[in-house]
Order: sequence, then structure tokens, then C-alpha cells
Amino acid sequence: MTKVLYGECIGSRGTARVRISELADRGCDIEAEDAQAVFDEEFALWIGAVGPIAATAASKAGSHLAVRFKEPVDGRILQHFNGG
Repeated sequence: MTKVLYGECIGSRGTARVRISELADRGCDIEAEDAQAVFDEEFALWIGAVGPIAATAASKAGSHLAVRFKEPVDGRILQHFNGG
């Protein structure tokens, strides 16, 4: 089972609470709690108190979004959130 984290996306048009899954060094998948949330092509992702992580939308399907990070996330952050 995939671990689900909670966070927030902040873009030029607003903020949306999100569920984060498949967290990796170069990206993750997110799902907006508000299906009407509008994501900019570029935004900042916060995972708890960690962030902002500069990100871009790779693909979108409804309230699901594949995210790519502009720079790889540090391995210690991944280890912390993925329980490794």
C-alpha cells in the first residue's frame, strides 16, 4: 500500500490542500481535496512543514496531478516521509 502524506500547493491563483503519494526524488502524485482546485503549471508544494518545493504539473486527470520537482528532493527528506 502506498503511503499517503498531506500537504498544500501554492500557486499564483490560490492554495489547495492535497494528498501526496508516490513521493520520490524527482516528483510525486497529488490529489486535491477540492476537485475544483485550479493548479498553475508551476507552483510550490509543502509537505507538512517542509517546503516550499518548486514543482511543475507533468499531467492532470481530474483532481489527480503528476508532479515533477524542479530540483531533486534531498534523500533525507524522502527517508523521513517514506519511513525508510
